[in-house]
Amino acid sequence: MIRPHTPPETPADKPARSGEAAGTWASPWELDLEWMDAPKGKRIRPAEPKKAATPPVHTPQAMPPPVAASSPAQRQPVSEVEKDDFIPRQAPPSRLVKKAQPPPRGESEASWPTLIILSMGLLAFVFIIWLYVDDQTPGLDTDFLVNRPVDQAATIQTPEKLRKLLGSLVPFDDGQQQGTPPWLWDTPTLSRVVQANGLALENLRDLLEDADWHPAHASWHAADPCVDPRWRQLMVLKQAEAAYLSRRMQEDSAFTAAIDLAELGWRLEQLWAWPSCYRQALQAQALASQTMADLLRQTRLPEATLRQFQRQFSVCQPTAEMLVGAMSAFYVHEKKLILGPKSGESLDTMPGGVALRRPGRLFFKPYETLQHFATAFRQIKAEVPSPLALTSEVRLKESINSEASYQPNSSGLAYYHQRMRLYTPMPAELGLARARANLIITLFAVRRCIAEKKSVPASLEELRTFNFLLDVPVDPYSGAPLFYNRTSGLIWSVGRDLKSANGSPTEPPMSDAMEPTVEVGIAVAAVAK
Repeated sequence: MIRPHTPPETPADKPARSGEAAGTWASPWELDLEWMDAPKGKRIRPAEPKKAATPPVHTPQAMPPPVAASSPAQRQPVSEVEKDDFIPRQAPPSRLVKKAQPPPRGESEASWPTLIILSMGLLAFVFIIWLYVDDQTPGLDTDFLVNRPVDQAATIQTPEKLRKLLGSLVPFDDGQQQGTPPWLWDTPTLSRVVQANGLALENLRDLLEDADWHPAHASWHAADPCVDPRWRQLMVLKQAEAAYLSRRMQEDSAFTAAIDLAELGWRLEQLWAWPSCYRQALQAQALASQTMADLLRQTRLPEATLRQFQRQFSVCQPTAEMLVGAMSAFYVHEKKLILGPKSGESLDTMPGGVALRRPGRLFFKPYETLQHFATAFRQIKAEVPSPLALTSEVRLKESINSEASYQPNSSGLAYYHQRMRLYTPMPAELGLARARANLIITLFAVRRCIAEKKSVPASLEELRTFNFLLDVPVDPYSGAPLFYNRTSGLIWSVGRDLKSANGSPTEPPMSDAMEPTVEVGIAVAAVAK
């Protein structure tokens, strides 16, 4: 068939086709004019090879350039004849254009700051709870072991005798003599008090005749025998007995009564089960020293008798070694109060016989509180043997509990400060008791010298020369010898203020802790120049 000649079309006359201007997309075969002019039955399209489906591509692809029209020579034989049915015009999968989708945004990206803040808050909360709940590990306290043999006695009678003694006391009205020593009372009052308490005095003598009080026995832990307020009445009664016997010119019996009071303090000093016993021991020693000072300044006993009483009095005096051992026992006592059976101590030595587990307390850490006690007791034990001028006990003040409330161990610190008020004054009280004892021992030597030599010694060194003293007693405050003035007839210690004011006699003797002073009883007039 000869195709009629048609004038060529200009680009402006051509209709818009696929890939040109705004025309719709069409198959490349439609770009072949001869294929378009052929009858429908003659339009043959070569079969295109099937391509494997490609996965969807998320990134946009560039639009491929239009495919140029193929020449008839390049056409391949067609295996199928295009049917008249409508075939939708669709680009091959490789040419499909899809809009690029942005990558999905993780939900956790926006919550990271919030998560960090919550984590830090939770960590802070856990840390605070840990501060309040966590306690220290138990510390080593082997240096507080009490070096005492265990008392294997089945039962002892001394605690019962003490209760019987206190129960036999007859109260006496000393309201008019309040603050006045018994040797200043009138004789009828002394007689009435002593005779009314004859049974109590007999019970005390029977108690002191026991050779062994078994101070290390577990029975002492069952109840505190020294918290009874009648102890003060018993000691004043013993002072009244000595004063009454002295009024009746029975000096030997009067000195014996004063020695009994000192021995009572010595026996109580050995009871380490309760700290109150040590305090009562120091009180008994103080009253015994005052009574002995009053008896010595007016005595007429011979030198041999005074030497015997001096030896007995010296044996009963408190020592620093005894307080060091007592501090170890007092630490164990506080440990049992805090931990109970968990302290590892024998159940029959629990304070008050209580073997139950201690209840928990808010803001109270047992082991941390116990470490405070251990540190304090170690410091006290180290300071006791030293002169009080070198320690902090001379200027001891009650510590103020300034810890803020609701701290992790605020209740434990408050308990520690409250309990330590019983123990921190003990070194200073022991120093005062030792000063009084040294003054009395020196006064014994002076009175012996007067009784034998019929003269007042010129110095304390002279007493050692005459064998009235083995060594000149030292002042426990300064560590130096005691002061002695032959002219004024006074012997004194520098006291807690560590200053000498040439003696300060008081009534009762040695009642001024700033300068304890005793009177020799005989003063030598100064030589006129």
